[in-house]
Amino acid sequence: MSYEEDEFEYEYEFMPALTAALADPSEGVLTRDGWRIERLGLIRGAAGHGTVYDPLGPEGGGFPMRPGGTPVYLIARENAPGVPVAVLVHPGETVPVRTQDCGDRVATPSGLAVVHANPSSTWIEPGTAILKRAWATLHARAAEGDSWRLENLRESLQLASVEPADWPVEPIDGDFANDWLMIPDEDGTGTVLGVLANPDGSNTTECLDAEGNTVALLLTLG
Repeated sequence: MSYEEDEFEYEYEFMPALTAALADPSEGVLTRDGWRIERLGLIRGAAGHGTVYDPLGPEGGGFPMRPGGTPVYLIARENAPGVPVAVLVHPGETVPVRTQDCGDRVATPSGLAVVHANPSSTWIEPGTAILKRAWATLHARAAEGDSWRLENLRESLQLASVEPADWPVEPIDGDFANDWLMIPDEDGTGTVLGVLANPDGSNTTECLDAEGNTVALLLTLG
């Protein structure tokens, strides 16, 4: 973060680049001031509100859905596109220019943050397909010597009484190539986004337009 003259005001360093990207959303990827902003597509679903959560965690955040789908963006450093810093969902029609002064902590113990708009009353179900794809990807990474995320996910599944014994362990080519994946939801009518996150927790913060209206929700991944 960068700090302004008032010690109580702060802003994420990537906000100017994010604002520029949303002002011209026709560009798939915008790089500016060392940041990379990528438009991933639309979160779609039958629910009137979308959800940001960990399917194996205890809590989540929400946002109103935009008719036809809610745009979602991935923020990373330009020199590290495979390490997402934040995700922004943009249900509003105007461009966010700043964030609220403080946000809410969201537990992401499994190391996976999920965004969906599925109306299912089952907590885990909307994220199950993404969990399975992450499980397979992390098996492949573990075979290459990077096993901590797999062991963390395994522990979270055990704590949630989810048995992955019959889940595939061979990943689909390209899954989580830059630590994110968007796929159709369980109903086949919407979309769900999964992003690898910090198991120690993430944050959601509302974003405001120039007139102070809440127009987006920012998920920072650690």
